[in-house]
Amino acid sequence: MRTVSLGRYLLPACLAACAVASASAQDVDPGRVYRCPDNSYTNMLSVVREKNCKPVDNANISVLSPSPTPVPRGHRPAASTHHASGPDQVSSGAQSERDAEARQLLESELQTQQAKLAQQTQEYNNGQPQRLGNERNYQTYLDRVQAMKQQIDLTRSNIDALQRELQHYSK
Repeated sequence: MRTVSLGRYLLPACLAACAVASASAQDVDPGRVYRCPDNSYTNMLSVVREKNCKPVDNANISVLSPSPTPVPRGHRPAASTHHASGPDQVSSGAQSERDAEARQLLESELQTQQAKLAQQTQEYNNGQPQRLGNERNYQTYLDRVQAMKQQIDLTRSNIDALQRELQHYSK
């Protein structure tokens, strides 16, 4: 007659039961992030199973708290009677120095964008840019021309925005 040790079978069974119990009690996977089909992210296993979420590898996800609800126009909070003083205030000399530095940065960025626009306009050649050797397919050429036009429009809008911003510092 053969005797069987219960410890040999009992230990793996207990370990499996403990793993299942801890997983159901915890119900959160702190070491992994899952992306759900509705573009939400979670680490709650119940939600993962419910929505059929997929694990995300090398996830660098920032969690943002919800923005405060806007206050209706008619209801404004009472103004604070405490006025800023001391280190929170900036002297007029320091402020004018900051403004001059900001204006200088904006002007240098404006010059950069204007040079970029000049180069893009030259390459665009009024909608007839030089065809590249790898553009045997005419649609590939048209796609590149369209992308060039979009980049020119973007650069122009950047220049307009920089000029508007510079107007704030000229006052």
